[in-house]
Amino acid sequence: MTPIGLWRDKTLQFVFDRRLTFIRIGIILGLILAALATGKIVNRSGSIPQLTIFATISALGGIIYYRSGRMENGILAIMIAACMLNFFTLPTGTQSRIVVSLLITMVLIGYWFIRLFQDKQSQLKSSPINRPLLLFIAVSLVSYGWSTILRDPIVTIWPSFPMVQLGALAVNILLPLLALFVANTIKDTVWLKRMTWILIGMGTIVVIGNTFSLHLDWLYHNGSSGLFSTWVGSMVCGMFLFNQKLSRWIRILLIVLLAGWIRWTFVRDIIWLSGWLPFFVSLVALTFFRSKKLFAVLLLAGVVFFSLNFNKYYQSIYVANINEGSGQRLELWQNNWQLVIRHPLFGVGPAGYAPYYLTYHPLDARSTHNNYFDVLSQTGFIGFGIFLWMMGAFLVIGNRARRILKSRGDFEEAFANSVLSGNMGVLAAMMLGDWVLPFAYNQTITGFDNASFTWIFLGGLVSLYLIVNSREKKRTDFDK
Repeated sequence: MTPIGLWRDKTLQFVFDRRLTFIRIGIILGLILAALATGKIVNRSGSIPQLTIFATISALGGIIYYRSGRMENGILAIMIAACMLNFFTLPTGTQSRIVVSLLITMVLIGYWFIRLFQDKQSQLKSSPINRPLLLFIAVSLVSYGWSTILRDPIVTIWPSFPMVQLGALAVNILLPLLALFVANTIKDTVWLKRMTWILIGMGTIVVIGNTFSLHLDWLYHNGSSGLFSTWVGSMVCGMFLFNQKLSRWIRILLIVLLAGWIRWTFVRDIIWLSGWLPFFVSLVALTFFRSKKLFAVLLLAGVVFFSLNFNKYYQSIYVANINEGSGQRLELWQNNWQLVIRHPLFGVGPAGYAPYYLTYHPLDARSTHNNYFDVLSQTGFIGFGIFLWMMGAFLVIGNRARRILKSRGDFEEAFANSVLSGNMGVLAAMMLGDWVLPFAYNQTITGFDNASFTWIFLGGLVSLYLIVNSREKKRTDFDK
């Protein structure tokens, strides 16, 4: 055989022996190029430096995944990007911008789907959230096409609206998919521990930066808004109340951190009802789960405290919010309800009520500031019912995990109670703002940053339930 033929055979054998490695590299490069192409298409300003930075971030992410072979690292990357990379975004040609956490999520979920279709052994884990979550995504897609075809004839859209609607659709789909991705990816509670302590660490940075005016808003402003404080408070309080294996010094630091967040959300920014009320709902739920007696004592103390300071808080909360226009929300919800009645099945599509408002209510064309009405108007009664089913499934799973892990006094019990309580805070927050599925003309799609924490930890709760449930079944079978 000639030297060229020998070299060719060795090369082919080398490629064949490492074919899985080359396939993995090809997928990573393909996703990077696809994301770059998407960014270039939507980036009408043609900012080459920003696209170059994104390409670098994507390449680094691909290298990290390739070296570790663990998609769980991608979940941690989304969290860090959501809170600590707020200074970098990609323009879209509209007032909204694409955040890094959204880009990482797109790449990870895209790769995950490819693996699901490629590997016959890969399949979705069976869980109560699968059916409602996938149905909600399907209804969101249907509502997009349905609303476009059946849009009222007199409703006029503007040139940027189709792009905004696509962005809103992507966010409404990617956030639930993020929970499904986390639930199916995490198979070991060590990753839940890393998620928890990364969140607590970032919460520490944020509260220190805010308290001492370190001017770090450019770093974390977007990611630390919304329900970030609720999740930090819930995880911190849950770890303190339930994780008995923590050292005394860590527990003291957790209490200090919790006090710092209560001071920042309630004392310093008391007028922002949707900032501290969900936070307190989660803390009250955690206290109830930990001890009924402690709950009763704290409830009595709270009633006495607010009774003695009624006038102060009445003025600083109720009157201040009325003066800022919050009292008009009933009118906004009434307008939204009238729109839903005319489009009851699948609603008016992602971000769809904006052009309707400008047509029918041009002098009062504001967002609902209520995620329930947002979902109802965008996906109709069908989508809204499925959404409630999905959120209820998360509650059911959380309660099951809490009961299985009751009295363990370890991280798993603390995590289950913390996320279940945080979910209760989330449900309360949805009445006050679009913190779970950000509305395109209010938070814009940059709200993906702070909204991602809700879906990541809900997915983590499902993962924990599947882990402990499988473990309990094995233990029961062994005892038999």
